[in-house]
Parts: sequence; C-alpha cells; structure tokens
Amino acid sequence: MAVESDRSVAPNDLNVQFDEQGLVPAVVQDWRDGVILMVAYMNREALDQTLQTGYVHFWSRSRRQLWKKGETSSHFLLCKRVFLDCDGDVLLVKAEPMGPACHTGARTCFFTEVTPQGVAATQGDEEANGGIVDRLYEMVRQRKAHPQEHSYVSSLMKEGPDRILKKIVEEAGEVVLAVKKEHREEIIHEVADLLFHTIVALGHCEIPMTSIQQELGKRFGKSGIRHPEQSR
Repeated sequence: MAVESDRSVAPNDLNVQFDEQGLVPAVVQDWRDGVILMVAYMNREALDQTLQTGYVHFWSRSRRQLWKKGETSSHFLLCKRVFLDCDGDVLLVKAEPMGPACHTGARTCFFTEVTPQGVAATQGDEEANGGIVDRLYEMVRQRKAHPQEHSYVSSLMKEGPDRILKKIVEEAGEVVLAVKKEHREEIIHEVADLLFHTIVALGHCEIPMTSIQQELGKRFGKSGIRHPEQSR
C-alpha cells in the first residue's frame, strides 16, 4: 500500500506491525533514482509526523527521542510516499534528500562493499549508487579518462562530439521507425541504443546522471503546457 505524504492518516489505521519496543524499520530510498539512502527506525509518533509534516522523522534508539532527519545538519528528507511491505513490518520511505543522507557526508550510508572473503572494503560513493544507467555513465567516464584500444566508447570519445551526436541522431531515427512499426522488441532495442549514446554524450560533457534525475524531479507533477507568454 502507498500513502501520500500530504494525506491525514493515523499510523494505527495502516496495520503497521510495530515490534515489542514499538518500532518498525524504515528503509529510505531516493525517489528520483531508487538509491537506498539509509535505514532507521520509526515509532508511531515518528510515522505520524512524517505523514503529517512531509519531513521524514525517526525514533532515535540511542537518545530515546523523536528525531527529525536534518534538524542539526539541515540535510532534511522530504517525504514523497510511504509504502508498507506485505507483512506490515517494514516501511519503505521514498524521499527527496536535501543533502547527504549519511553522517559521514556521503550521499548514502551504503558505500562499504563486503567481498566473498568477508572483507569489507570501502569504495567510492558512486560504487553503490544507482542502477545500470549510473553504471554505464561511470564506465563512460572511465573510458574517457583512461582510453582503451579496442573500446567502442573510447573510439567515440577520441573522434569527438560530432561523431557522438551523429550516432544520437541515427539512433533517434531508428527509434522513430521502430515506434511507427509498433514492433515491441525492436523499440526496446533501439531505445536502448539511443539511451546508451545519450549517456556517452553526457559523459563527454561531464554531466552526471544525478543532474538529469534532479531536473526530472523538479518537473514531476508540473503541467507541460506552456502559457502564451512563455512561448515568446
């Protein structure tokens, strides 16, 4: 189930299964790109304050008090939606972070990799962030910084923006043709090609995917219809 952050809903109406200490774990996810930012605990009051105010609140087990995330750092979490898992004992909070979520200054608390040997190795913050699109962007950056002889991306970077832009135009045309034919598998294939070459262009310009995601976040829920005075 999902609960909009501006709705007036009491926590005890949601069938949340609080533990014997009156707490429930809350996983916080960046609503723009799905990155897991942190995990903390909520009690009834914290959940109620989160739903009522739109700012994510937790219960501090060490200080034994209500905790508004960002109250000392100003790195608030703006609640977008709250989901309850199928067993009712875990919350997923989709939020917009107003700064780093981790007390270390990292974007996410999850930046330490555990290897098969059981050794924890701290990686760069980007290693744990995002999905395949972010991984592709990081690969493009690596190919730009450290060209490889037989790398397609390195060859595009070497030939410069004109070559990259030509590929984007070509792939955009292929998408148009595929959509007109309404061939599902072809559409998927061509859109993937277009997205890939767009990511190469972003890498060339040193524009991270998070900048695009943030821009989309600003536009979300806003009308795309321009007023007459805006068309001048």
